[in-house]
Amino acid sequence: MSMAKRNKILSILSAVITIGLLSGCGKTEKTDLDNGLASVTLQEYDDALDFLKQAEKNEEDLESVYRAEGLAYMGLRDYGNAVSAFKKALAYAGTKTGEAEKDINYYLALCYAKQDDYAAAIERLDAVSALDPSDETAALERGKLKLYMNDKAGAKADFDLAAGADKGHAGVYIDIYDVYSSKGLEKDGAEYLEAARTADPEKMDDYDKARLCYYTYDLEGACHYLEYARSIGKADSDMIRLLGHCYRELDKYENATAIYLGYLEDHAEPEICNELGISYAEEGDYTKALDAFRMGINMPEDNTCMQELKRNEIVCLENLKNYKEAAELASVYITQYGEDPDMVKELAFLSTR
Repeated sequence: MSMAKRNKILSILSAVITIGLLSGCGKTEKTDLDNGLASVTLQEYDDALDFLKQAEKNEEDLESVYRAEGLAYMGLRDYGNAVSAFKKALAYAGTKTGEAEKDINYYLALCYAKQDDYAAAIERLDAVSALDPSDETAALERGKLKLYMNDKAGAKADFDLAAGADKGHAGVYIDIYDVYSSKGLEKDGAEYLEAARTADPEKMDDYDKARLCYYTYDLEGACHYLEYARSIGKADSDMIRLLGHCYRELDKYENATAIYLGYLEDHAEPEICNELGISYAEEGDYTKALDAFRMGINMPEDNTCMQELKRNEIVCLENLKNYKEAAELASVYITQYGEDPDMVKELAFLSTR
């Protein structure tokens, strides 16, 4: 599986979706749609909706307007309104069947999944497959949802379809095994891990070789492939995260933090800041961990882990016994992200300190 396809799989059903491809090109004057898109990118969702409602009144590109509105509502975790917006976007798309329409169906699948309506989510992924039967991403994501519904036979059928669409490359086998592993079903996924082991190594990139080593408990081997990719400048954030994890599991925290810091010198990656903070916290250095999380928080554009960073910031403040600031931020967190049961308990605890 190519890195581009893998990154798409990892981003399709995540909590926040980057919208850079929605931006207009070659425009000299910003429209309300442009401003709305920029606000969504900065996670300023209420401002985004204000701009987009005006863009709607101005009858700008309505497919893009409603698509962006859907993303803004997703950012606010208002999945009902997001579904309504995405449906309007598809209605204005008419008979178009391009990448934008595929993406909207993916977004709808996520919204339905967030509402535990897995059947509707699967229906949207079926629509993607109808638009592009060769898209293994839809089959892989559909298999994940069926596994969540304990439909093991249906999940396996879709996983096999995904593997076939990607011509049996090791990467997709490892992706499938990863899904089973996340559900504690390693035995069910064993055949896919074995398929990855016997795949043509010439068709495997360093990331897939490293992941294969990781899942077969060869952490040193995983580090070898990832360090090689890093030495020739081909390590992306996924590889850096895995390399850091390997070093931390090997109890080589100095190596892990050095890897993260080195990558951050040239890349503004909030997810790597998060990993750096977790690494420091695991060592008990909450001051440095707090600095790392705040570094990530201050990288707002396309920040797909802002919620986790803010949660970790609060935990650090608690461990540093800065209960007042932690309580203030916990209250803001609940206002922004909804009444997460764990954070509600955290706020109740902090308020008594």
